[in-house]
Amino acid sequence: MAFDQMSEQDDPSEASTLTFLTFRIGTQVFAVDVHFVREILAAGALSKLPNTPHDVLGMIDLRGQAIAIIDLAGKLGAEPDGEDDDRVIVFEFSVDGRTTSLGAIADEVLRVDEVLLEAIEPVPETLSGWRCEEASGMIRSEECIAILLRIDHILCRGVRQGPMEFEYAN
Repeated sequence: MAFDQMSEQDDPSEASTLTFLTFRIGTQVFAVDVHFVREILAAGALSKLPNTPHDVLGMIDLRGQAIAIIDLAGKLGAEPDGEDDDRVIVFEFSVDGRTTSLGAIADEVLRVDEVLLEAIEPVPETLSGWRCEEASGMIRSEECIAILLRIDHILCRGVRQGPMEFEYAN
């Protein structure tokens, strides 16, 4: 996937860019700011945690640190492909003055790309007034469109029941 929108004539020092990790869940491609990505691991067995909310799939032990694995696919309304080569993306956030790590399963990690700010498109408006607060935009390539996720909003805003909640404009 080529999400790098810079041409050979552009001077990178003059252009404002952001760096994103792109990944796939099912047929959908998503992107997140790399500043939230701690590391990427091959998915293995998850240890189940008793009495956890439905969106906590379990936990992994990462060099002596317990990392909860959240059902990101469920939060996004995406359907995982069910293959055995999944990856765990470990995200790191600052919450209430402390660092917290959470993991999510992706079907495939695609790449890391720098993207010009002006190449980021807004999330489309609809006649119904739908607004998605969890997406900050879209990146278009020849192969697909990647939805830029506000991963900190999705994973750090309490437990939700079911797929992403959307706000409707009045």
